[in-house]
Amino acid sequence: MSHAGIISGYAIRWSDTANIGGIFLERFDASAFDHCLAGNPDIVALWSHQDDRPLGRVSNRTLRVKVDSTGLWYTLSPDPTSPLGQEAIASTQSGLVHQVSIRFYPEEESWSWADDETPLRVVTQAELIEVSLVTWPAYKNTSANYVAPVADRAVLATPKTIASRRAEMEMKFRSIPTTNHEAAKRRIQAKMRAR
Repeated sequence: MSHAGIISGYAIRWSDTANIGGIFLERFDASAFDHCLAGNPDIVALWSHQDDRPLGRVSNRTLRVKVDSTGLWYTLSPDPTSPLGQEAIASTQSGLVHQVSIRFYPEEESWSWADDETPLRVVTQAELIEVSLVTWPAYKNTSANYVAPVADRAVLATPKTIASRRAEMEMKFRSIPTTNHEAAKRRIQAKMRAR
């Protein structure tokens, strides 16, 4: 499998609360997944909670999940050679899909009242089953961000030559746009040949 970047973000943020069907509010305790993750479970990444559309899993190292002080962080490396992997990469890279949802089984929870009419469930221990790329998550502050492979980022971050910096500064001084890279490249080459 060639590496085509990763999709990562927060599947849950400890400070967030979700409205579950207009019936109750829900949030997670910061230690809710500690017990589960300690057992190294084979969590899967799916497309929109569909079991027949897998994107990655812990057991084949295409999905990593960890807890930090902000929330439940995940890193997904979808297969860029599969149509589903290509769809996931393209959809997150363009921003079309930029959130996730989780499937879990609550093992321990506490109940209180958020206000006079709305119950609040705090999940204190849960078994994490999956992380899914979705359009409409229950928790609104989740994230799915595409990160290009290191090789692609290295090409973008190639240092400029002294000649190209000089040419760019001269163009800016003369109010010539520097966004036309081909024109700038021709000017730099012409100046270098003239020396």
